[in-house]
Amino acid sequence: MVIAFTGDPFLAREALLEEARLRGLSRFTEPTPEALAEALTPGLFGGAGAMLDLREVGEGEWKALKPFLEGVPEGVPVLLLDPRPTPARAAFYRGRERRDFPTPRGKDLLRHLEGRAKRLGLKLPAGVVQYLASLEGDLEALERELEKLALLAPPLTLEKVERVVALRPPVTGFDLVRAALEGNAPEALRRLQRLKEEGEEPLKLLGAFAWQVALLARAWMLLGETPRPKEEDLARLEAHPYAARRALEMARGLGKEGLRQALDTLIAAERRAKEGKDPWLALEGAVLALAGLSLTRGSGPG
Repeated sequence: MVIAFTGDPFLAREALLEEARLRGLSRFTEPTPEALAEALTPGLFGGAGAMLDLREVGEGEWKALKPFLEGVPEGVPVLLLDPRPTPARAAFYRGRERRDFPTPRGKDLLRHLEGRAKRLGLKLPAGVVQYLASLEGDLEALERELEKLALLAPPLTLEKVERVVALRPPVTGFDLVRAALEGNAPEALRRLQRLKEEGEEPLKLLGAFAWQVALLARAWMLLGETPRPKEEDLARLEAHPYAARRALEMARGLGKEGLRQALDTLIAAERRAKEGKDPWLALEGAVLALAGLSLTRGSGPG
């Protein structure tokens, strides 16, 4: 009996280990024909069975393993950890049991984090859960961060969590935008340089920057219509709830003319970048121009 565990590496491995525990399997078998043949032979003190990690197995190694897997008796469990199977292995699984665990996204990721936090005895505010969901990291990295938070004294505020979490916000986070819009050109340029050194694409960053400013403009207009927006109003911003809340915080007190100039600046920078000129120069120029706009001056929404 062959069971393949696919999908998200963290969820697939966790599910495989739980199944292994139920079936009395305790360690992974080396993914070689010799080791598998030995594991499939009943011993004096236990039945046959195996756990194989196929994440680093190449096509040649798979071809050598496949005949042994095809001959596994129905009553002998062989558990395969294969988060992203090759086409050949995916075809092999069609006639066998395959348990797939997709990586949760959006609301599913929020529910996943809430559930994992509860297992650790954590009571996390909605804002903290949304912040964790916005970070760049796989489920295993997020699990390590939750374990770290479990060691902190309650209550777990967003400010406290931001100080201890090691994962960084995505490129579309507000740090670069905030530094520029607050007129802190040196800080904005430092953040921009760090992203450049990390290999980020300038056009991607420019698009992210423009998206954030457009989100601020939508938040500004929402505050003009609804000075105290409720949870259901956040959907109108067409953004992750955590990003929507931060946009609302920043939008309070922003001036209409400054926002218009910011959008015009980014449109011009994107045009220059796409016309063949140095996209990094266009991006740096846009950051300096935004830092000089003083968007916080002028009348706020409403």
